[in-house]
Amino acid sequence: MAELGKRAREDGAEDEGRAVRTASSAARELVVLHFNDVYSIEAAMREPVGGAARLASKVKEFRDRGQNPLVLFSGDAYNPSLMSTMTLGAQMVPVLNEIGVNVACIGNHDFDWGVDNLVKLNSQCNFPWLMANVLQKDSDLPFASAQATWLHDWGGIKVGIVGLAEEDWLTTLGTVEPEDVAYVDFVEMGRRKARELKAQGAEVLIALTHMREPNDRKLAAEVPEFHLILGGHDHQYVSAFIEPHNNLLVKSGTEFRDLSAIRVALSGPGTDPALSVERITIDSAVPEDPATLEIVNQFMKLMGEKMDEEVGETLEDLDGRFQVVRNRESNLGNFVTDVWRKAASADIAILNSGSLRSDTIHPAGKLKARDWVAILPMLDETCVLECSGAQVVAALENAVSQWPKLEGRFPQVSGLKFTFDPAQPPGHRVVPGSLVVTDVGGREGPEGEEPLEAERLYKVAVKEYLAQGHDGFDCLEGCKVLVVAENAPLLPTAIKRHFIMLEVLAKWKPGGTLHSLTRLWRHRSKQQLKDAEEDGSPPPAPAGGPHGIAVFDPTRGYCISPVVEGRIVIVGHEEPAAAVAPA
Repeated sequence: MAELGKRAREDGAEDEGRAVRTASSAARELVVLHFNDVYSIEAAMREPVGGAARLASKVKEFRDRGQNPLVLFSGDAYNPSLMSTMTLGAQMVPVLNEIGVNVACIGNHDFDWGVDNLVKLNSQCNFPWLMANVLQKDSDLPFASAQATWLHDWGGIKVGIVGLAEEDWLTTLGTVEPEDVAYVDFVEMGRRKARELKAQGAEVLIALTHMREPNDRKLAAEVPEFHLILGGHDHQYVSAFIEPHNNLLVKSGTEFRDLSAIRVALSGPGTDPALSVERITIDSAVPEDPATLEIVNQFMKLMGEKMDEEVGETLEDLDGRFQVVRNRESNLGNFVTDVWRKAASADIAILNSGSLRSDTIHPAGKLKARDWVAILPMLDETCVLECSGAQVVAALENAVSQWPKLEGRFPQVSGLKFTFDPAQPPGHRVVPGSLVVTDVGGREGPEGEEPLEAERLYKVAVKEYLAQGHDGFDCLEGCKVLVVAENAPLLPTAIKRHFIMLEVLAKWKPGGTLHSLTRLWRHRSKQQLKDAEEDGSPPPAPAGGPHGIAVFDPTRGYCISPVVEGRIVIVGHEEPAAAVAPA
């Protein structure tokens, strides 16, 4: 075995291209096709363009050659993408079915629109979704109606597959209550299930995972029963034999840009399989599969139609003009950062106002999907950092350093209020003693306010762009990352989930189940909702309602009504009168 692994690495097996582990002869062969982490079904503009239709074309080439490939997918399909914010991931079901996926494991972003939505979409797929080590706490069955394993005779070879997830991303989900699930270590469960499948006659054992590469390598090193680990979650391409057992790890990039073809050969009963992997790049030279392209085009057309669908209602004009969001506190900025901070379970949120792109006033009334696409058109990644109070001050100093220029670095904030003096030189504008952390312990108003302490550590939600030190925010580069970008909520996702929850509250009936879609609702008592319904009063607003993110109106139901509330005070500049939306 060691010699075989050595030969593979010398042939360039590590990290990309083609990895090979040889055997003398093969009486039985199996082709496994693998991909993972796909978000946009349409092709990109730059090479490799990817796209579902081209990847489907490659998969069908293998079938047309009579190779009967086993097609495996390692999770993350239902979000994030602009299309998914309108369809809740529904476009992926016919796409994955047309590609001909045989088995998939669940990824973290598949939970983005709630467990019920995940279960519904998975039930429409022509293949099972696996997740063995995340269990329902009350039953010890796999969570979200998943399967733990899959065992099948494929072309004369008995194949066993185990679906595994890591705890790191599970704990960041905004749609899953921790008390509803029981997590089992992936090594422990992987070993247990692999041995069960082997006892049932499995000749080739595959771990289908959604984990970071170090965890995939740990699994390979500690569970020798797995011949092949096919991973997701990371978006780079990896193919490597892992010591000491020389089992093969493959991770197939992202966005339909790569397809891995793994050839498995068994020379006799009881022997380890010989493995080789070929990386297939999906570029514009690959023809598009007509059937899949038709599905893509249908959903692209549907996306245009959905732009006029109503997504929430506001009782206040939302001011997104650049002259406002890049110059002072904005009620639109307050709403977006409040929802984001709650979804990220952060103490503070600092949003560079260049993220708010509509440059208009959105009048009070019904909001449409096109409004939110105009406001937040980019799927920029976010993260949660551990910052000292001093680092928070430094970030704010940079954010206001260019005022009154309409710079995109100017902040919109949540969980925080401060004063700055533009008469002072840049770097010394934040007024000492003015910084106050708000909503401490979930308490609104003065009782939830505490002075920001320079040495104290805070959980701060920011765009990953800022965390990398861009736009002058180098003070954030050394901060510990508590929630990485892959696990943190995207702004459009957080906003859409918020409005979904307002719809759930509006339609709530006694005896129904109120599913949590963001941590904003974690502390809301279902009994309190039931009591309110029984005595005829409306369901109470969720935590944070005083900031206008959830306001009950007797005629309209749950709406938003954010206001400017003194989070950012500018010395010598009175707050201008509220803008009025054009008729």
